[in-house]
Amino acid sequence: MGFIFSSFFWGAVIILFGLSIILNAIFNIKIPVFSIIIALIFIYIGLKILLGSFGIKPSKNTVVFSTNDLKGSGSDEEYNIIFGKGTIDLTQIELEDKSIRYEVNVIFGDGKIVLDPEKPVIIKVSSVLSGAHLPDGNVAAIGNNTYISHGYVKGEKYISVHADVVFGALNIIEVNRTKEE
Repeated sequence: MGFIFSSFFWGAVIILFGLSIILNAIFNIKIPVFSIIIALIFIYIGLKILLGSFGIKPSKNTVVFSTNDLKGSGSDEEYNIIFGKGTIDLTQIELEDKSIRYEVNVIFGDGKIVLDPEKPVIIKVSSVLSGAHLPDGNVAAIGNNTYISHGYVKGEKYISVHADVVFGALNIIEVNRTKEE
């Protein structure tokens, strides 16, 4: 049922967009398509949450409608911040056998990732109408951006962070925990 509803919804959005282009070109009728699509997306997300089919499985690495601080482990993991606020601390990660990959999703939320500047890190951020602030001062609002730390050496193991930010905010900061203590 979820797949059928999802296919129907996105099909209807595309049809609405196409109809608005035709109405504007032929009859000079202007429909506020962007506002309607944003409203439909909110309705879609609300229905998915109400019906319990949003695909969010509460776990230790998911923040939904709350605030939480999360600590990274030495294995590949996924972190989700949805309609909430969270901090993901990756400063204590030690690279032993292999590179470690983290996936971070911030959707309508406020997230912070804390990194150690001495560790080799590559951060790839994909953002949609959001604000993703990277340690080098770059900001991604729409599109993709990549940050490579000073500790990264090509061919050696490193920490990989892939972050998707949708209608939210993500701040990635570097804090040297060993010098603070």
